Amino acid sequence: MKQEENKVNRICILVVHGIGEQKRFEHLEVIASHLYKALGKDPNRKPHIQVLHGDQVPRHSSEHSWRESPVRVRWKAGSGDWIEVRLREVHWADLDMPMTLCRWFRLVGWALSISGVRLFTKSNVESSAMTGMVSPLPPPFWERVFVRPKLFGVSLLFLLILSSIDLLYVLLTRFSFRVQILKKTRGVLYDYLGDVKLYQDGFERKDEAIEAIGDLSRVAIRRRMVRTLIQTTTEVERGALDGYFVFAHSLGSVVAFNALMEHALTLPNYLTEEEWNALPTPLKGKAPPIDREQMPRRPPWLQPTDAIDRDRLFSGLRGFLTWGSPLDKFATLWPAIVPVNRGQPIPGDVPWINVADIRDLVAGSIDLFQSPGSPPCVGGLRLENFVWADQPTPLSAHTSYWTVRPTRDRLMDRLIPWLEGGRFVPPENDSSLCRTIGFVAFCGAVLAVSTLILWVEATGVIWAFGRFGHPLGSVGRWMGILFLANALVVLICSFGRRVWEWKTLRLPS
Repeated sequence: MKQEENKVNRICILVVHGIGEQKRFEHLEVIASHLYKALGKDPNRKPHIQVLHGDQVPRHSSEHSWRESPVRVRWKAGSGDWIEVRLREVHWADLDMPMTLCRWFRLVGWALSISGVRLFTKSNVESSAMTGMVSPLPPPFWERVFVRPKLFGVSLLFLLILSSIDLLYVLLTRFSFRVQILKKTRGVLYDYLGDVKLYQDGFERKDEAIEAIGDLSRVAIRRRMVRTLIQTTTEVERGALDGYFVFAHSLGSVVAFNALMEHALTLPNYLTEEEWNALPTPLKGKAPPIDREQMPRRPPWLQPTDAIDRDRLFSGLRGFLTWGSPLDKFATLWPAIVPVNRGQPIPGDVPWINVADIRDLVAGSIDLFQSPGSPPCVGGLRLENFVWADQPTPLSAHTSYWTVRPTRDRLMDRLIPWLEGGRFVPPENDSSLCRTIGFVAFCGAVLAVSTLILWVEATGVIWAFGRFGHPLGSVGRWMGILFLANALVVLICSFGRRVWEWKTLRLPS
């Protein structure tokens, strides 16, 4: 009886962070702390948390070292068994490239031209008959019609914010004011847009980062995910773990999905020779060679048919959680980046829970990965979408999925029974929030912010030229002129993007 009470179910959560300048273990700490807070609502669970320190300092780190899997949270489940969650992070923020003047121009040009991107109605994935890799479904007609104005609005708002922040910063600097919030806002804007550009870029890295040199940035990022996935599966094979979950936020959901869909033959390409040789024999397999260049490139120590057994690799996977995910947006704009592996599906009918707040501008329901009327299965993942109303503003909606409230169940509270082996039940909508009212309020907020930015720019222009004795007219007149000028810049950049993609990339239509 005593042994039964002391039984411990050991599971691992792979935490994949999203866009932004995340530090090592920063996102993991947030998830672990809020999981502990949610467990603490019920004293019968008797939660306990421990941090495991390491003996190696991460590259360029100025802080104390933790182990590869540094945090463990243990609690007592309703069945009487103990659950021990070990958290492990897939960190990739350090693979970003440092900002230079040339990269600044490329980033701004990319952001202003996004409405000219050539939308895919189909995407050819090479050797699909042999590899089983297929593209997501094309977006519906109404989505293709309205996506252009949406993207144009995003580019226009980016230009307005960028120009107003720089103008305000210059003006305040002339009066010896140092407003840190302007500098911080500018940095956040570049970080968020820069990470999206980084992952979809089609150019090989030539900078000094040796982990990424000669590869696409997304290949280097994906390598971190695949290596962590294989490391965790190795622990399952050796009995150190009973299973694992993958929790991915924002752009991290694209990183995680890519790794879960990776072909058996290309999975070993992400490993070092030492890691491949140390891999447990049951995880190694064989697959027919692919008659095309692989991504990443095939290392010289691998035989042409060396592969990883996907059935064994994902035998311990218990669930996949995405929150704030832009996967459907990638399927619309860059479907070749997010192919589905239907030829080698993940075994075991693994649940995929996708959660999106209705006010999250990045996230949404994932609808382009399964045919209407077909079983909700994406490469072996059983997809369930949960769109809910929780946050009052778009500013907090994307970054608050994991936070815990003392008086109401939120997402983290509902994840606990799922981790214990039960069914996931989504949290209830906040009754004080209405989708229509929220949408109207958001549109009003965007209009108000845009108007304020134009007013600041117009006032700055009149003030600057008025000092030379040139009357320039009213503020309202210049607000209209500046709006048209900004719109014209976005149109020119978008047209240039369309011509460049047609001439250079030869993308399928």
